[in-house]
Parts: sequence; structure tokens; C-alpha cells
Amino acid sequence: MSKYLTNLDIEYPLGPVTSTCSREAAALYLYLIARKFKIPTGGIAKVILQQAPSVTERTLLDIITYAHPLRHLDKLPPSASEEEARKALIDEITDALLALAELKGWDQEPIRKLHAEVIKRGYRFEGTAGKSAKNSTKTMTATAAWRSDQHLHIGVLLQGSKKTPECFIAATRIGISLGLFESLLGPLEWVDDETVRLFHSNKRDYWDISVTTQTAEFHFPRAESGNAHGQYDLAKMYLDGWIVEQDISKAEEWLRKSAAQNFPKAVKLLQRIEAGEPDLADPLMNSMR
Repeated sequence: MSKYLTNLDIEYPLGPVTSTCSREAAALYLYLIARKFKIPTGGIAKVILQQAPSVTERTLLDIITYAHPLRHLDKLPPSASEEEARKALIDEITDALLALAELKGWDQEPIRKLHAEVIKRGYRFEGTAGKSAKNSTKTMTATAAWRSDQHLHIGVLLQGSKKTPECFIAATRIGISLGLFESLLGPLEWVDDETVRLFHSNKRDYWDISVTTQTAEFHFPRAESGNAHGQYDLAKMYLDGWIVEQDISKAEEWLRKSAAQNFPKAVKLLQRIEAGEPDLADPLMNSMR
């Protein structure tokens, strides 16, 4: 049984602006809960927040569903900007958690500190990870980083001289999801003065990111070394859009290499593609969603 809150679901009725902010807000809260602010909940691991005309609370095992009238989102005009929607949503979540904490006798101070940190971060889910590295001429520093809008963008943050503004270069984008995004932020190193290599947490797969062109190239060594199973796996990644942009041409290219080695799954999938069979991509494996 968990002593602390580990999961948060937001089930408020949301418009097109606040629906995106909702995913980001939940991810930001959970990231800070996991990294900095433990909220003691006496065995409750998950809280589900919902809208209702009056306050109701239901507990089932280690899950609480807390429904309440909206105080901030209901006042949000249809013309509200993304920043206004983001602030209203964060304030709504914070007020709900504080009210629930009061109802259940939990310590409210970690929630207040968490909210202060969210404000400090400008209500946005972004940050850096791991150690920074300087290029060989000491003219530029790179740090693994992420930024968010409708997606999470994984890449590197570059800093030249102190007078030079920071520059973020994205390697990929994914849906707003904590588990996946953390697996993509591994160590980095400079290949040369113009190229940063950002590894996944597995320290095997990586992107080479060009400082000059601000583009990224994904590398999957199992496939590039000639392993038939690895080539099939990479083909599936391109077919489904898993941590790479969906690219049917590249999927076929790697399937042909795998099928040439008589890897059964590659042979079968390539035949289905060549036969014009529709809907071969698995939408559940599209990490952009």
C-alpha cells in the first residue's frame, strides 16, 4: 500500500485548449510529486478529479474519486489564451487537492509547495535532465531537455556564451506521458563540435543532433548492425510512429532488409504492405498521441 500519492487523473469537462493543458498539467504534477514533493495520503495512491454540482468523495481500495464544483475553469471565457487556461486548470487542481486534503486530514503543506513550484515554472511542463557537457572547444554546452505544447518535445538545450540566448533543438515529439519521456532522456556526449549525441536511458539507441542544421537523426544500432529482428523492430517503429515520426517508406526499407534475411514477421508484414492491405499501423503504438 502506497504511503504517498502516485497517480492523478483529471476528468473535468474540457475544451480544445484546456484538454491539451490537462495532460500537461497532470504530467507536471506527477513529475513533481515523484521528484520533489511527496504528498502523504495514508494509503491512497490515486486521485481522480471530476466536476459535480456538490462535493462528493468515493474511496475504493487505494483510489479516491473526488467530485466538486469548478471555481476557476467555469469562469474561463471561450476566448481564453492557452496561458490563461493553463493557470485556471492548475489552480483548479490545487484547490481540489487542498480541499480533499482537508477532508481526509492530510498535510496540506506539500500541496502548497508543489503549487508554488508550478508557478515558478510558469505553469509549464519543461526542464532538463542529467549532466551538461561542453564541446571540445568549450564554446557550447549541451543538456538533455524537454519542452511541451500539444506534445512533449525531447531534445537538447544549447548554451553558448552568457550573452547568447539558449537554443532548444528537438529530436522527437511524443504524447504527454511520464514513463515514456523519461526513458528517452539518457546521457549525452559531443561527437564533434557541431554534433550532440543524445542517448535513450538504455544507453544504446540515440539521436545525433546537428547544431548547425538543428536537425536530428535517429539511430537504432540493433538494426544498423544487420540484426534481422532489430531491423523488423525499427520498421515497426516507423510504421506505427513509435518515438519517431511515422514514415511508411522507411518502414518498408527496413522491412526489406529484415525480410532479405528471411525473418518471418518481416516477410509476412512486407507481403501485406505490398498487397495494399490498409490500416497496418497499430494506433495504440503511436507515441505521438
